[in-house]
Amino acid sequence: MLLLLGAVARAQPAPNRIHRQRSITVTGNPADQLPEVRGAKGIGITFHFDGLIHEESIRVDESRIRIVDVGKKSLLVEPLTEPRADQPSEVSVMFADGEQERAAFRMVPHPSDVDTWIEVTRQTEQPGAVCQARIDELRARCGAQRPTAFRRSGLLPDRGILARTFERYADTAGGLVSEGGVSFLGRDWALVDVEIRNPTGQPWAPRVATFKSKDGTPVTVRLVTPETEEIPPGTSRNVLVETDDPPAGAGVFFTLEVSGADGRFLRVGNVELAPRTLEGKR
Repeated sequence: MLLLLGAVARAQPAPNRIHRQRSITVTGNPADQLPEVRGAKGIGITFHFDGLIHEESIRVDESRIRIVDVGKKSLLVEPLTEPRADQPSEVSVMFADGEQERAAFRMVPHPSDVDTWIEVTRQTEQPGAVCQARIDELRARCGAQRPTAFRRSGLLPDRGILARTFERYADTAGGLVSEGGVSFLGRDWALVDVEIRNPTGQPWAPRVATFKSKDGTPVTVRLVTPETEEIPPGTSRNVLVETDDPPAGAGVFFTLEVSGADGRFLRVGNVELAPRTLEGKR
């Protein structure tokens, strides 16, 4: 009797699973964990993609999954064996439009559900961390071609282009001192390289700057790049300030004001730019 009951129990079919239709968003980031698809032996799963796919790029474990049909934007597969949680099967395909090359999934078991239709969409907006990394990359590329980068690399000399030097200038209000510097004037930019001394007892970190002509005409500051993050007490460091091209008629004498993270600032009132008489612009 016990043997008979055991045989009947083994012959019982698995409980009916609820058929599900779901949407899955794929990122295309190889560092992300593959999305899971719930499968069951003998039940087909249709993937419908938001773009054309390469039929020859489809990859499955053929001993465990059968490819039933392939369309321009769809893929129908059927598990030949019950999926295993400890060894999930993988289904992958390549997109044909190049927007995001690969979509891949892990097929896993589920006690009550099985996926029969998966709507696959690609992530149109990158996650914050990935997006920020892309911004930093683009910023680095742009920065490598800026006049500031040329000056720091030694490719922008004090002579041979439109340049002017300026002398030491002490600002008693902020307790900081300009040890002088050099200015450069390009076709659509200006660059001021000023050596700043910090004679105070506290470190000073330059952060932002303003640049104005003697009559108060403001010039947009593009970039402030200190040689080091902070200027330690009793030392000096160079600070590069890149600006837009000053407007016509602004003259050649300017005031540079560099503000620090602690609110202290240095006003350099004797910055001179080279005139553009050689180019006939002014």
